[in-house]
Amino acid sequence: MDIHQRDRFELLSAYLDGEVSPAERQEVQTWLADDPTAQHLHRRLQKLRYGLQTLPIPAPQQSTEDLLAGVFEAEDHRRVWSRWAWGGGAIAAAAVGALSLFFSGSPLSPRLAHNDPGNLDASSSSLMIAVNQPVVEIPTLPAPSSDLSISIDRPVVDIPMP
Repeated sequence: MDIHQRDRFELLSAYLDGEVSPAERQEVQTWLADDPTAQHLHRRLQKLRYGLQTLPIPAPQQSTEDLLAGVFEAEDHRRVWSRWAWGGGAIAAAAVGALSLFFSGSPLSPRLAHNDPGNLDASSSSLMIAVNQPVVEIPTLPAPSSDLSISIDRPVVDIPMP
């Protein structure tokens, strides 16, 4: 189906649905009066539309109230299991923590670093931070001079003009 045929099909379908402008309605009516292909397509679309409108509607297997109750019951069931999952996770984490206290000699158990501050000497290679004195000399900047000022009414460098 080329673009022209597809456009005619869509316009004819919109005509059957009552969704065309007056100018489009006039155009479709002209097609139906003069073009046997458009007439054939119109009849097929009318049969299809009638067939869809007369399809039997199957009876629901359960009432709307029963369906709605089942949906809410499933949602409540999901919420309960979600709470149990979070609670179970918390219990498992507490159990792992308690077991790690009992098996503290294990290589997999967490260990804390211990340091005795009274046992440090000058020959040790441990990291020391001086609180009152800096570890390295911090150079001081010279006093600002007056020739470091920048004027805001003229550019710092010459701007070449073309």
